[in-house]
Amino acid sequence: MRSVYDLFKKTLGLLSKYRLPPTPEHYALWYVYVSEENPELNAAVDQSLGKDDQLGPSSAALLFQAHLGDARWRDTQALTASLDALGQELSSTLHDTRQDTAQFQSALRDRFGRLGGIEEGSVSLDLLLDEVRNLVKDAKLMEGSAEHLQNRLQSAEDEVNRLREALAKSREEALVDVLTGLRNRRAFDMELEAMDGSVSLILLDLDHFKTVNDTYGHLLGDQVLKAAARQLSGFVRDGALAFRFGGEEFAVLMKEPLAVARRKAETLRILVSKVSVTDRRTGQKVGNITASIGVAEGAAGKQGLQLVGMADKQLYEAKRLGRNRVMPMSL
Repeated sequence: MRSVYDLFKKTLGLLSKYRLPPTPEHYALWYVYVSEENPELNAAVDQSLGKDDQLGPSSAALLFQAHLGDARWRDTQALTASLDALGQELSSTLHDTRQDTAQFQSALRDRFGRLGGIEEGSVSLDLLLDEVRNLVKDAKLMEGSAEHLQNRLQSAEDEVNRLREALAKSREEALVDVLTGLRNRRAFDMELEAMDGSVSLILLDLDHFKTVNDTYGHLLGDQVLKAAARQLSGFVRDGALAFRFGGEEFAVLMKEPLAVARRKAETLRILVSKVSVTDRRTGQKVGNITASIGVAEGAAGKQGLQLVGMADKQLYEAKRLGRNRVMPMSL
């Protein structure tokens, strides 16, 4: 039986090998891996490593989320539950206040009705004093109800602000694009900085996507983005990673030379052209989707932004030349 110290050494060795910072998530992932306590986790890690024997920080984070409890998703669910509870409580408070207001208005009508004869002299002084006392009493009760509502609204505002900040932080820490299921831009930046040596980047932008949204609506536009993302997911293999780079723009990182990346980008362009989405409500069909693609090879790590700039320049050139093409045109 392996000792805790042996597991500790192996865990640190894997953190060092894959150049992952020793965060609690990364340490937990590799500690459970070397202890072989979770066969599903081990199988998923081995599959992610693949033939390249590489595991970037976003991949490690996603494995942790999927197999070791995913504290961040639990936090998000807790935030949602808190907002629901807050909404229910505010609804109850407003309901009570509305009832108090209605009762106060009814009491005012009754009392003013009884005081209606004051000008004719039919209201005695004792009755007048009783009604005034009751009016003061009712007003104090209504003042207390309004003050309670004001305090609850202030407390709710403070709570909403706190939850908004927590939710914003949770979203910032997320690595997956909610709409498409691909890794997001934050994951892209993490992976690119963690890589070493030369890598190739494919930047893909759907042509005239604003027209799709304007013509068919954003809901159908979202379906087009999801369909394009599925094509990318099926396209990447052998250690390549796909990302939603932003808006209608996608990215693929791969440890391949430029000539191979350009050839694969051409395949990807053809795959995107096969995207077809139908609106089930209206029967409208969106097809003829094309993409402009820029490909570049360069250094990863801290110099990764230069690689992004080179690929973006090629993407811009593809659009300038008429879209629906891969640049550079030839090597």
